[in-house]
Amino acid sequence: MSKPLISVVILTYRRRENLIRVLESVRAQAYQPREVIVVDNASSDGAVEFLKAEFPEVIVVSLPENIGCAGRNRGVAAAQSDIVVTIDNDVYFDSPFELQKIRNAFDHSPEVTCIVFKVLEGDTGKVHLRDWCHPRSYWDYSDAEFETCFIPEGASAFRRDDFQKIGGYYEPLWIGCEGWDLALRMIDAGMKIEYHPEVRVRHAMSQETRSSGRNFYFYTRNYFWIAFKDYSGLRRWRYLAYHWGMMAFFSLRAGHPGKFFLGVRDGVAGLRKLQRTRVSPEGWRRLDEITSGRPGLLLRLKKHRERPLV
Repeated sequence: MSKPLISVVILTYRRRENLIRVLESVRAQAYQPREVIVVDNASSDGAVEFLKAEFPEVIVVSLPENIGCAGRNRGVAAAQSDIVVTIDNDVYFDSPFELQKIRNAFDHSPEVTCIVFKVLEGDTGKVHLRDWCHPRSYWDYSDAEFETCFIPEGASAFRRDDFQKIGGYYEPLWIGCEGWDLALRMIDAGMKIEYHPEVRVRHAMSQETRSSGRNFYFYTRNYFWIAFKDYSGLRRWRYLAYHWGMMAFFSLRAGHPGKFFLGVRDGVAGLRKLQRTRVSPEGWRRLDEITSGRPGLLLRLKKHRERPLV
């Protein structure tokens, strides 16, 4: 009996060498049938022509402008299968068997909407700590399966119908925190997100296109929008105080306080245009259960000292 189709959506913006590596890792996958969709966020470096010549099996979605995380939505919309893998162009599969593992994970867990992968450093193979924001200690749980509330946007897979039903990534965020907003909406809708360590990818963490101080602006702005989009009451102010305090400290330490204040300004200015999706009391109850095992502040600081995240 033939296996069901699986789709791989790769979001790309420049980084030609990284794109070649991830495409070669997809070509090496033992699983068939599969379709590969590359969403080009207006790279303007001849990426579309290159892909047609060197990777003719790839379906190319060429966007007229860089729309950030919204490109993933376009890729999922173009997919034909019920399971869609979303990875970024500086992420690649660790072995030829990762697509089969993903298919197995969904087949064995019919109640799961999203499966997130174990993300390794590209050069060392260690757990990539910038991609570990799960509500568990990575020392104890990096090799354990558990329900999570963290979606690493470039290292996850979805049931396509559920992804589209929930609305996909919130496009105005552009980049930064879009996985958290999606996770909140999925959990509130009763959908389940699981971490599966048997599925492994490597994150090369390319510095190309990562402009100096960019994250301080986008994260500051997007934390504010998420606080008013998804949160309410005391939870909103606790969330905002913690995350803005963190961004203020890190941006000052890195010499980019101006990016923080620009994020504050644009966050406030964009408030009236937000699409509100406030989490229900039942959604918060589910989230509290999922995060009940989250490490304390001292353990999180230990992780940061081991390998600084910002």
